Parts: sequence; C-alpha cells; structure tokens
Amino acid sequence: MKTLLIPVDFTRSSQNAIDFAVHWARKYLYERIILLRSFYSSMYENMIMSADFSNMNEEYLNKKRRYQKELLNNLCIEVDKKAGQGIKVQTAVTELPLVRSIIELIKTEQPQTILVGSDASLANNESFVAGNIIAIARLSPVRVMVVPEGYHYQEIKKALVPVDLKTVGALNKINSLHSNPRWHDVALMVLNIDTAKSKLTSDKKFAEAENNLHNYLKNFQHNLYYEENKNVINGILNWHRLNEAQLMIALPGVHSFLYSLTHKSVSEALYRKCPMPVMILK
Repeated sequence: MKTLLIPVDFTRSSQNAIDFAVHWARKYLYERIILLRSFYSSMYENMIMSADFSNMNEEYLNKKRRYQKELLNNLCIEVDKKAGQGIKVQTAVTELPLVRSIIELIKTEQPQTILVGSDASLANNESFVAGNIIAIARLSPVRVMVVPEGYHYQEIKKALVPVDLKTVGALNKINSLHSNPRWHDVALMVLNIDTAKSKLTSDKKFAEAENNLHNYLKNFQHNLYYEENKNVINGILNWHRLNEAQLMIALPGVHSFLYSLTHKSVSEALYRKCPMPVMILK
C-alpha cells in the first residue's frame, strides 16, 4: 500500500504540511496517509520536576496526552474528508523520540515518503517536528519531503535538480519516480553550480559528464543549466528566483549538494529559506 507518513505537532507548519500532503497524495496516487504523534518526554524534562510534584506532573502529562490524542483523532477525521475515497487515513502514537518513532514506523508500515513542514525562520522554535528536520532527512531510509511554512500546493510542472557533474550517477535515483505516470509531464531543470568558474565546453571530462547525465535522464524532459557562484546554496536560490520551479529534488547521501553542509544550522537555514518544497531522494 503506497503510504505517506506525516509527523504532526499541531503547529502552523505542521497543519500546512498536512494540507499540502492531501493534494500530493491525490496527485501521486497514494493509498494511505499516517499521521504520527510522538509523546516522548526527555530525561532532562523528567529530572527537572521535583519529587514533590511528580504526581501532579504525571497527572498533567496524562491529561495533555488525552487532549492531544483527541486532537489527533479529530485531525484524522478532517484529513479523511479532504482526502476522499481511495485514500485511507490513520493515526499512530508513540512514546519514543520522534526520529526513532519514524524509523520504527518505516520498518513496520513501509511508507514511500516522509513529509514534514519547516518553520519560516531559525528563531521560530514553535514546531517540534521542524526542529528535527535535519535528523529526519539524514537518517530516514526513504525519501523525505520538506514543505516550507506558508507554501500552498501547486501542480509540479518544473522541478529543479541541483547536481554535481562529478557524481551524475546518482541521478539514476530519479528514475524511480518515472514509474508513476503523473511524473511523465514534469520537466527537470538540472543545475550545476560552478563554484570555481571551471566549466569549459571543450573539456573532455565535462562533455563526458554531460553525456552521462542525459543518458540517466533520458526518460524525462530535462535541460542542463550552469550557474557561477562561490556559494552553492546562494547559487541555487539566486538561480531559482529567475527560473521558477515548484519542487527541488535533492540527490541522496554524498551525491547531494546538502551533504557538505555538515553544520546543522546551515542545512536548516536552507530548508527554511527555500521557497519551494524539497524532495530528498534515497
């Protein structure tokens, strides 16, 4: 059963991601949506409560859980109505940390995609789910979709694919999308950010890389573009301002332009600044 897993925390970014997900599920022929809520309390949170207030704390937490389970059930009913026939909507609750909960559900429920909402700024800590985006993106064995707060679903006509010509073999991952006929009309704008201004059209290696790229993407409408910028992220965002796309597709692991962003805040800033959804392939 083709499944979309959505971690929720009842914030604006979470609700926006759910609204986007309903349209995405209908468009790309998903059969099930799972709404996941983690009730995990950290060891630190438990330690700071004194023994005198332990009973009161337990009562408060139980009341909070009951309330949020009710919210989750109501949300499930709402999403089920919006999704319509053909898509089953269900909930999952857990006491495990969020990322671990997702990994466990991937094992048992086998979703094809994890969809999460991002906050608009690094200073906004409203969403617990958004605060775990980087960990989810790195540790999930299945593709992850990050939807910016405030972004409303648009039909995907053009998808931006940042790529390093030295690792074009990773583009083979995109072919997994082609099995869904809804992707056949999507045009891929493949973008190479040249940080060293080293592109030479006569260079044999570049010519070979370009030829390999076109072979990997032969099942898709696609064009290859070059942008010179010392900063990869700025290059991608600046190029997008002049060439509108409805989706960014990020390649997995060491092949991704995200891989070199080892500092969490830099990676997180990209997700929060990006004006369109980002799909991270696996």
